[in-house]
Amino acid sequence: MSTPPNSPALTDAREISFVTALLDLGGPHYAAEAAKRAGYAQADVDADYAAALLLSHPRIAKAIASAVKHRFDVAAATAFNTMLEICMNPKAPANARITAAQEILNRSSVGPIMSRSATLNLNADTGVEALLEKARKAKEAGMLDITPIEVEHPD
Repeated sequence: MSTPPNSPALTDAREISFVTALLDLGGPHYAAEAAKRAGYAQADVDADYAAALLLSHPRIAKAIASAVKHRFDVAAATAFNTMLEICMNPKAPANARITAAQEILNRSSVGPIMSRSATLNLNADTGVEALLEKARKAKEAGMLDITPIEVEHPD
């Protein structure tokens, strides 16, 4: 059994038990069984009804979403360590090391390296100041060439 969800929205022990059982069982498909384990019902029909009510309650939904997000946050650290191990392992295939290095960089604060052929996304509803700032940053990063070109105008 996993640790109970750490959600201030849940104060009732049976709600906490329901969310914990639901996550342990694998998600909403097992809500009726989670309702049984939390003590909301014994019969299948009653458990289905209790599960539907519980899943429709915003506090329960928020607690489930929070617990799932927390699980992904914890798993992200393990995933990063795995990518780092592959990247640093001289016995790993070169393509695996390169891919791991790229994934680490793409998710870092450095972010993915823009292609030189990338275009600057200018939304019509963006203010002029914001557009100028984007252009300045793109120029500083070497992604924008503003060399003037001569254009022939028909007379």
